[in-house]
Amino acid sequence: MNIAPRIKDAADAAVNTLMREIKGVKAVVIATEDGLELAARAENTAQVARMSAIASSLAALGAVAGVESGLGQCENVAIETASGHILMLQARHAEVDLIVSVITGKDAVIGQVLYLSKQATLALQRA
Repeated sequence: MNIAPRIKDAADAAVNTLMREIKGVKAVVIATEDGLELAARAENTAQVARMSAIASSLAALGAVAGVESGLGQCENVAIETASGHILMLQARHAEVDLIVSVITGKDAVIGQVLYLSKQATLALQRA
Protein backbone atom coordinates (compact mmCIF):
# COMPACT_ATOMS: atom_id res chain seq x y z
CA MET A 1 0.00 0.00 0.00
CA ASN A 2 1.36 3.41 -0.97
CA ILE A 3 0.58 6.11 1.61
CA ALA A 4 1.08 9.73 0.58
CA PRO A 5 3.90 11.49 2.48
CA ARG A 6 1.52 14.21 3.72
CA ILE A 7 -0.65 11.55 5.39
CA LYS A 8 2.40 9.92 6.98
CA ASP A 9 3.57 13.35 8.21
CA ALA A 10 0.10 14.08 9.64
CA ALA A 11 0.16 10.70 11.42
CA ASP A 12 3.58 11.43 12.92
CA ALA A 13 2.37 14.86 14.08
CA ALA A 14 -0.80 13.36 15.60
CA VAL A 15 1.21 10.76 17.53
CA ASN A 16 3.57 13.43 18.88
CA THR A 17 0.68 15.70 19.91
CA LEU A 18 -1.23 12.93 21.68
CA MET A 19 1.89 11.69 23.50
CA ARG A 20 2.64 15.24 24.64
CA GLU A 21 -0.89 16.34 25.58
CA ILE A 22 -2.47 13.31 27.28
CA LYS A 23 -1.56 12.69 30.89
CA GLY A 24 -0.93 9.02 31.53
CA VAL A 25 -0.54 8.01 27.88
CA LYS A 26 1.45 4.81 27.38
CA ALA A 27 1.23 4.37 23.61
CA VAL A 28 -0.26 5.85 20.48
CA VAL A 29 -0.47 3.84 17.27
CA ILE A 30 -1.89 5.00 13.95
CA ALA A 31 -2.46 2.19 11.48
CA THR A 32 -4.41 1.44 8.33
CA GLU A 33 -7.59 -0.60 8.67
CA ASP A 34 -5.71 -3.69 7.53
CA GLY A 35 -3.16 -3.32 10.36
CA LEU A 36 -0.24 -1.59 8.62
CA GLU A 37 1.49 0.65 11.17
CA LEU A 38 1.87 4.23 9.93
CA ALA A 39 3.17 6.02 13.03
CA ALA A 40 3.66 5.01 16.66
CA ARG A 41 5.29 5.79 19.97
CA ALA A 42 5.16 3.56 23.02
CA GLU A 43 6.80 2.92 26.35
CA ASN A 44 7.08 -0.72 25.29
CA THR A 45 7.76 -1.02 21.56
CA ALA A 46 6.59 -4.65 21.57
CA GLN A 47 3.06 -3.29 21.98
CA VAL A 48 3.08 -1.49 18.65
CA ALA A 49 2.81 -4.41 16.21
CA ARG A 50 0.23 -6.17 18.37
CA MET A 51 -1.78 -2.97 18.79
CA SER A 52 -1.99 -2.45 15.01
CA ALA A 53 -3.40 -5.96 14.56
CA ILE A 54 -5.79 -5.66 17.51
CA ALA A 55 -7.06 -2.27 16.34
CA SER A 56 -7.76 -3.66 12.88
CA SER A 57 -9.78 -6.54 14.32
CA LEU A 58 -11.73 -4.40 16.79
CA ALA A 59 -12.51 -1.78 14.16
CA ALA A 60 -13.98 -4.53 11.97
CA LEU A 61 -16.09 -5.80 14.87
CA GLY A 62 -17.23 -2.27 15.69
CA ALA A 63 -18.24 -1.72 12.07
CA VAL A 64 -20.34 -4.89 12.03
CA ALA A 65 -21.91 -4.08 15.41
CA GLY A 66 -22.85 -0.57 14.30
CA VAL A 67 -24.47 -1.73 11.08
CA GLU A 68 -26.21 -4.78 12.58
CA SER A 69 -27.67 -2.72 15.43
CA GLY A 70 -28.93 -0.10 12.99
CA LEU A 71 -26.83 2.63 14.61
CA GLY A 72 -24.60 3.32 11.59
CA GLN A 73 -20.84 3.53 11.19
CA CYS A 74 -18.61 2.81 14.17
CA GLU A 75 -16.70 5.94 15.18
CA ASN A 76 -14.71 4.57 18.09
CA VAL A 77 -14.22 1.66 20.44
CA ALA A 78 -13.39 2.25 24.09
CA ILE A 79 -12.10 -0.43 26.45
CA GLU A 80 -11.61 0.05 30.18
CA THR A 81 -9.23 -2.39 31.85
CA ALA A 82 -8.03 -2.87 35.41
CA SER A 83 -4.94 -0.78 34.66
CA GLY A 84 -6.13 1.78 32.12
CA HIS A 85 -7.96 2.49 28.90
CA ILE A 86 -7.66 1.64 25.22
CA LEU A 87 -9.42 3.97 22.81
CA MET A 88 -9.55 3.31 19.07
CA LEU A 89 -10.98 5.90 16.69
CA GLN A 90 -11.70 5.79 12.98
CA ALA A 91 -10.05 8.45 10.81
CA ARG A 92 -11.69 8.23 7.40
CA HIS A 93 -9.47 9.91 4.82
CA ALA A 94 -10.39 10.08 1.13
CA GLU A 95 -7.28 8.03 0.26
CA VAL A 96 -7.00 5.61 3.20
CA ASP A 97 -8.97 4.78 6.34
CA LEU A 98 -6.89 4.89 9.50
CA ILE A 99 -7.32 3.77 13.09
CA VAL A 100 -5.92 5.89 15.92
CA SER A 101 -5.24 3.77 19.02
CA VAL A 102 -4.44 5.39 22.35
CA ILE A 103 -3.42 3.36 25.39
CA THR A 104 -3.40 5.05 28.78
CA GLY A 105 -2.98 4.27 32.43
CA LYS A 106 -5.77 4.63 34.99
CA ASP A 107 -4.67 8.19 35.77
CA ALA A 108 -5.80 9.44 32.34
CA VAL A 109 -9.04 11.40 32.14
CA ILE A 110 -11.05 9.48 29.54
CA GLY A 111 -13.00 12.56 28.41
CA GLN A 112 -9.75 14.38 27.68
CA VAL A 113 -8.36 11.33 25.88
CA LEU A 114 -11.47 11.12 23.70
CA TYR A 115 -11.52 14.85 22.93
CA LEU A 116 -7.83 15.08 22.00
CA SER A 117 -7.99 11.84 20.02
CA LYS A 118 -10.99 13.13 18.03
CA GLN A 119 -9.05 16.30 17.27
CA ALA A 120 -6.20 14.14 15.97
CA THR A 121 -8.56 12.11 13.76
CA LEU A 122 -10.00 15.32 12.29
CA ALA A 123 -6.49 16.52 11.47
CA LEU A 124 -5.72 13.20 9.79
CA GLN A 125 -8.92 13.36 7.74
CA ARG A 126 -7.92 16.79 6.44
CA ALA A 127 -4.34 15.77 5.55
